[in-house]
Amino acid sequence: MTSITVEATAPTRVDLAGGTLDIWPLYLFHPGAVTVNVAIDRRAWCRVETEVDGIRLESKDTLAKAEGRTVSDVLGAGGLSLAAYILRALGIETGLKVVTHSRVPAGSGLGGSSALAVAVVAAAARAVGRELDADRMWPVVRDAEAQNMGVPAGMQDHLAAIHGGVLGIHLEPGTVRAERLATDPARVEECLLLVDAGVTRFSGINNWEVFKGQIDGNEAVRRSLREIVAAARGLKDALEAHRYDEVVPLMAAEWEARKRLAPGVSSPEIDRIAAAAQSAGGAAKVCGAGGGGMVAVWAPPGRREGVESAVRSAGFKSVSFRVDLRGLEVE
Repeated sequence: MTSITVEATAPTRVDLAGGTLDIWPLYLFHPGAVTVNVAIDRRAWCRVETEVDGIRLESKDTLAKAEGRTVSDVLGAGGLSLAAYILRALGIETGLKVVTHSRVPAGSGLGGSSALAVAVVAAAARAVGRELDADRMWPVVRDAEAQNMGVPAGMQDHLAAIHGGVLGIHLEPGTVRAERLATDPARVEECLLLVDAGVTRFSGINNWEVFKGQIDGNEAVRRSLREIVAAARGLKDALEAHRYDEVVPLMAAEWEARKRLAPGVSSPEIDRIAAAAQSAGGAAKVCGAGGGGMVAVWAPPGRREGVESAVRSAGFKSVSFRVDLRGLEVE
């Protein structure tokens, strides 16, 4: 048979508010939960080739490689295990080569592994003659990530990678709905900065502490999650009403509530970035579950230069990006 080659790319994301609540079943205990995020052009890439002997996995950015006769032989292959779990979920045991490349480092908090996983599942499915729509794709990726990490995983990263744009992810009993928000992506891009805190973290740890706190009845965790829900809903409404200056207090409130969720959510570096942004009229919160990586900084209209200068004076650099409207692409 003729070998088939399929390539796929997907964006990473910056979460503005409401993260962590996208982990099932946390949102079931907090009516009205919504996660707001922005897809960015730091994209993940995957190429899948059929008609090879066994299973071959390769990461261009980490230089890691693994191969075996079947998926079982590569499930313990460190950072490549996620691709193996995805192949198993698709019922693929042998006969594929999977090559990946991520433009964000592990621990950045930008959902890089999730974007990569979306690219892998889309490319692999098409290579073997299967087409998965968004509603069937993200559960496969979420479950594979949970298997790989050993802790529950959310779905906001996967939905941003699939759809692109500025999203409101409505977390409701029985359904999860991703909505492209009726806001101006160019204005969002103008107001949003990404700042490198210079430290990395494993997101599963903080998320697991929050998960346990909710289930075990920790009232402090439950109260903080309720406050995050309120801030996220307000932030979504502000974006849709084009009131971009109102994002500042809402992001600040979300971050204050998030810091109380679990030890290690913030760090001295993140606190310095947030203080610098606040001093110039902006707000900041860590991307992802916290502990390090990238920090999202919001500069209201007319204040970007001042906020960026304050962050730079505190010893940190902003990272260039564009809002990504393309979402998942497969060819």
